[in-house]
Amino acid sequence: MLDGKTAFVTGGSRGIGAAIVKRLAAAGARVTFTYNSSPDAARAVAEAAGNGAEAVKLDLSDAEAVAAAVRAFPKLDILVNNAGVFELAPAAETTLAVYDRLFAVNVRAVVAAVLEAAKTMGRGGRIITIGSVNGEAAAFPGVAFYAASKGAVRMLTKGWARDLGGRGITVNVV
Repeated sequence: MLDGKTAFVTGGSRGIGAAIVKRLAAAGARVTFTYNSSPDAARAVAEAAGNGAEAVKLDLSDAEAVAAAVRAFPKLDILVNNAGVFELAPAAETTLAVYDRLFAVNVRAVVAAVLEAAKTMGRGGRIITIGSVNGEAAAFPGVAFYAASKGAVRMLTKGWARDLGGRGITVNVV
């Protein structure tokens, strides 16, 4: 049902991302996915997914690199922002560097990808971001930065859904 569609998935070498890559490829999409530190795992996912799935090493903390990766697609039908980092950061024991890292990957990379995808994605396009229940509540100590990053993505997604819905592009956070 996705024959002829192109998909870009961040963080596709393990866990939820790997399952997404495999499912999209099984449905007929041509999938490119990113990984950061596991080339062997990425290669295994690409082989298991089949259908020409391709793994690309990408540092998601580099927003310009993320934008360039999305810009490389002449036509993109599906964007899945799956990659994220989690780190407990109790207020009295953490640093702004931890905040910067969490927001660079969990928020800024998502923003960079969506802004680029929105420029060329057409009617029927799909933008899906993997969120967290912590985007609605800081459920335990040390989760404030992570929860704030996921809350930011949740609210950005609501705004983008309104911005892009009129063009026939569906934007969701799961």
